[in-house]
Amino acid sequence: MNRSPSRFLRCLGKPYGFTLIEIAIVMVVIGILAGGGAFVMGMLTDRKARTESIDYLYQAKEALLSYASTQGTLPEASADTDGTTTDGDGQADGYFPYLDLKLKPTDFYKRVLKYELNPNLDSNLQSTCSALKAGLSGGPEVVDGDGSSSAFSVAAVIVSAGPRDGDADGDVFDDVPSGSHQGDNTDGAPNYIRFPPGDTFDDLVVYIGEHELYSELCEYLTLAVNNNSGSTVYVCNDTQGSQVDTLNDGQVGSYQILSGTQITVRATSCAGALANSTPPTPIMLAGKGRTIDAIP
Repeated sequence: MNRSPSRFLRCLGKPYGFTLIEIAIVMVVIGILAGGGAFVMGMLTDRKARTESIDYLYQAKEALLSYASTQGTLPEASADTDGTTTDGDGQADGYFPYLDLKLKPTDFYKRVLKYELNPNLDSNLQSTCSALKAGLSGGPEVVDGDGSSSAFSVAAVIVSAGPRDGDADGDVFDDVPSGSHQGDNTDGAPNYIRFPPGDTFDDLVVYIGEHELYSELCEYLTLAVNNNSGSTVYVCNDTQGSQVDTLNDGQVGSYQILSGTQITVRATSCAGALANSTPPTPIMLAGKGRTIDAIP
């Protein structure tokens, strides 16, 4: 039996179905919703990735500070991505030593962090605190896009490269070559750059300032030495293997000494015999400081 097109269309109409126009409208709406949903999902995924990478950077920073508090130094960088410097490849500039610090190896993007420390901070507590107290100079230097455009020296910097090569130069670590805040995270020369994300930059940068590290590690106490021995005495830092001062009879010396330092007062030189004193030396300087009286 023949059926006319108009009768067929009426069969699709209400109350038995939708008209072709209504079906088209529904399909358009579904397409818009699907496209918008994909956009929203992509945005949420990007945000999750960035948040997890930021969290990982701060875990890395805390691991560095924890290491410094127990070892008196920052760890050296790894020359490659194996996460360790125990194979003798330690250096100031390289990759984050995640294996030495017992941290997971990569950020959200499955990349090992770039890491550089000031080379004066990898020897021992005495030299670390001396360098921090004097003020750091040299690399690594950072320009922070949230502040001044001037570069400043930091104790250490760690960099996550982000999901892509934002500046399209063949290296996932990006640079900002123009504008009021400039820097290059490819090699940190002349400085690293912490900068808001955009079309041509998506690195994440965290750094440890010299005063932040100083407050974690370095406590200087006052040592006073009164020489009433009737002869010259030598005030010696046995921890560092150095002479603090020479005091003639009747002289008084006052010194700022790093907490945990072993001090002796000696009669002829820092290689000589101990001098009589109250309290007797050697002593470990701690607490609120110490006064030593050299006696006959």
